[in-house]
Amino acid sequence: MGIDRTLGCVASCLAAAILAAGGFAAPVLAQGSGRIIGTVSDADTNEGIANVQVSVEGSGLGAVTGQRGTFTIANVPAGRQTLVFNILGYDAEHETVTVDHGQTTTADVALVEGFLEMGAITVIGASRSPSRIVDAPAAVAVVSGEELQRKAAHGQLPKLFADKPGIDVVQSGIQDFNINARGYNSSLNRRVLVLQDGIDRSLGFLQAQEWTALSMPLDDLGRLDFIRGPGSALYGANAFSGVLNITTPSPGDIIGTKVALAGGQRESGRFDIRHAGVTVNGRWGYKGNVGYSSVGNTFSESRTRVDAVGACPAPQQACAFEYGPLPVEAAPIDEDAVTSLYGSARVDRNFSDGSVWTLEGGMTHTENEIFVTGIGRVQVNGADRPWARTQYGADRWTAMAWYSGRRSDDAGEDGDNQTSLQSGAELREKSDIYHAEIQTNWASNDGRFLLVGGASNRWYAVDTDGSLMEEKHDDTITSLFGQAEYQFHPLWNTLFALRYDRFTVNDAEEIAPKAALVFSPSPDHSLRFTFNRAYQVPNYSELFLSVAAGPVVPLDQVELGLEAQIAQQTGQQIDLPLNFGPTPIRARGNDDLQVEELAGFEVGYKGVLVDGRLFATVDVYSNEIDDFVTDLLPRVNADFRPFELPLAFQSPQLAPFGPLVIAALQSNPQLQAIFPLLSILPDGSLEYVVSYANAGEVSEQGVEMGLTFLLAPSWELSANYTYFDFEIQDTRTDPPGNEVPEEELLPNTPKHKGNLGIVYNEPERFHAGIDLHVQEAFDWAAGVFAGRVPGYATVSLTGGWQVTDNARLNLVWTNVLNKEHFQLYGGSVLGSRAIGGLTFTF
Repeated sequence: MGIDRTLGCVASCLAAAILAAGGFAAPVLAQGSGRIIGTVSDADTNEGIANVQVSVEGSGLGAVTGQRGTFTIANVPAGRQTLVFNILGYDAEHETVTVDHGQTTTADVALVEGFLEMGAITVIGASRSPSRIVDAPAAVAVVSGEELQRKAAHGQLPKLFADKPGIDVVQSGIQDFNINARGYNSSLNRRVLVLQDGIDRSLGFLQAQEWTALSMPLDDLGRLDFIRGPGSALYGANAFSGVLNITTPSPGDIIGTKVALAGGQRESGRFDIRHAGVTVNGRWGYKGNVGYSSVGNTFSESRTRVDAVGACPAPQQACAFEYGPLPVEAAPIDEDAVTSLYGSARVDRNFSDGSVWTLEGGMTHTENEIFVTGIGRVQVNGADRPWARTQYGADRWTAMAWYSGRRSDDAGEDGDNQTSLQSGAELREKSDIYHAEIQTNWASNDGRFLLVGGASNRWYAVDTDGSLMEEKHDDTITSLFGQAEYQFHPLWNTLFALRYDRFTVNDAEEIAPKAALVFSPSPDHSLRFTFNRAYQVPNYSELFLSVAAGPVVPLDQVELGLEAQIAQQTGQQIDLPLNFGPTPIRARGNDDLQVEELAGFEVGYKGVLVDGRLFATVDVYSNEIDDFVTDLLPRVNADFRPFELPLAFQSPQLAPFGPLVIAALQSNPQLQAIFPLLSILPDGSLEYVVSYANAGEVSEQGVEMGLTFLLAPSWELSANYTYFDFEIQDTRTDPPGNEVPEEELLPNTPKHKGNLGIVYNEPERFHAGIDLHVQEAFDWAAGVFAGRVPGYATVSLTGGWQVTDNARLNLVWTNVLNKEHFQLYGGSVLGSRAIGGLTFTF
């Protein structure tokens, strides 16, 4: 405890010192800032080019052009600045401009068809300051605005990363995805932090993602950066395996109106409309969107006893359904369409000094999606997801506050709530998350030294009305973070980061350091060495869950049957001192859980070869995970002792009947499968219990390799391979209990997988692409679902055609050959889905 307090003081003092340095030095060194606006067009046709990446060389500032080729970059330091313009199919262009304090500078550029400079791509999330992808101190996968345009029709954000190295994406329903990096995926995975313009949109109760909650279509999200590997030093607790950073465009980047229609297989339909603009003087920008999507024929099927394939006689045993064996569910699914009604609005105030104030918010209402959870499948009958954000950003500091909520708490059959298909129980949730943060930065005059520091506080209020937790919980997370980058030699750059978090939910204090050393022998090559420590604090489910996980078991009838059997065999009327009654099956939390911790080492190479046409990455990592938090398991929580006969059975009169009782519980076909769950609660009553525990130590290692090759100005070939392996070092639980079987501590990740893709793209004219995904079989264990996931290979197509200057057709066809497969055990069997879209811009 003394060491923890000392480290906590060090973290607090370091972050405070960085904040003080940034706040004090900024007025002295700041030279003012201005704004750059412009239009990027095709040199031959003079038409605007969308999705061009525009970056301010050496600063990390940038933007992506909108449908008309326009862009806006705020907070650009005054003085001479060089802009770099990049997009597949065109030569990179450099333009030097002079920015005056408090003024707007115009930079219009015409691009010539040719090759993209791969190394000039800028990423944002790898550190708290933007950097070229080659120089980024982490393994990064980028989905550009251009790729979003090609694939947006399917409306499924996680699928955009299914073909990236090192990233695991498993799908069950239409929008039931779990996205993870580097092993130990799970149902309702929360090891990857997802940020939309700094807002954590995860569920308050589970802290996992609800992908139907997005309140804008994919092609309006701007750009996506996925940082693989531990990220707690920069982003906090849930950045355990990676961070997905979504940066949406400002109103000035997407001026105009867009109307989009999409439809196709599985009774899929989508409608979106968005309008954005700026005032004549450029001081105000605004945008708003509204949309509706519906999928009437999902992949999910009911698994009640009447839906079983073949005989299904034993109530507590698994039966065959789409595949088997799977647990029998008490409630059928509601086969109404999975729908989402959503909208958002944003206003920007652009000040003369280049600073920007933003106010935005949105709401999504979703119905009927089915999620695979630890207690079985859950159908969301209805849920509202409101959110809001305000932010003021200047050249040296940023202040932000946001809110994210969830309302699925209406009681009754037709209310906005959730149904546990496994037990038939009605589940409700009302949660609110409030967050306030301030961040500052300071850079030396020569640009070799950069300090970033900040502090934040987050408030949680989670109430499940007794359906998932017995009590309401209100908690806070207080955080301090700091980062220093120093280029001590032209070829060597270093990064040090440290974060301190204080959690009231379990009185935990955590410190996460990060250190990175980047060697760049040339502008096109870098070799990176990093160390990260990450942590994941147990969520409300793992700490406080109390919910039915199956039907009530009539043990009182078992007791009566035993007494009748004894009377028949011996002629004696024996009143067994069992006090059996209707016994529930419940999933319960463990409030003694410790924080799950990870220490990771990584070596990575990024390089641009063949005259800038080949971009290659190789990342090798090794992680050690301590106090691994298990999924729901029997007999791992020391608070719930395994069933044992009452002491009265030690008497000579009752001792002969003890084996009969155990045999009735352990051998009865209706009870055999759940006997390991039978537990004695602290008050002496009986329940069939599954719970959580910290289980020893796990090590994992892997290699991720990726290639992107520009065959010709409009042709791009990509290929990647991912290798993953793990070793269980220890299976003992903490607090002490039974050891966890090794087959329950599975990474839920294939050992080998790969992707191959080719894209032809004529910007603003035509594009076509084909992707092949291949992965081997692997074992899956998460909660009530455990089994083998067969290997599979799928082929997907994309296509697009610019019909007129204002109209574009798009096609996304996943699993073209309709290779039926499932991606997690317990999930739905997936088939082909083709979606066509028509987008109008004016």
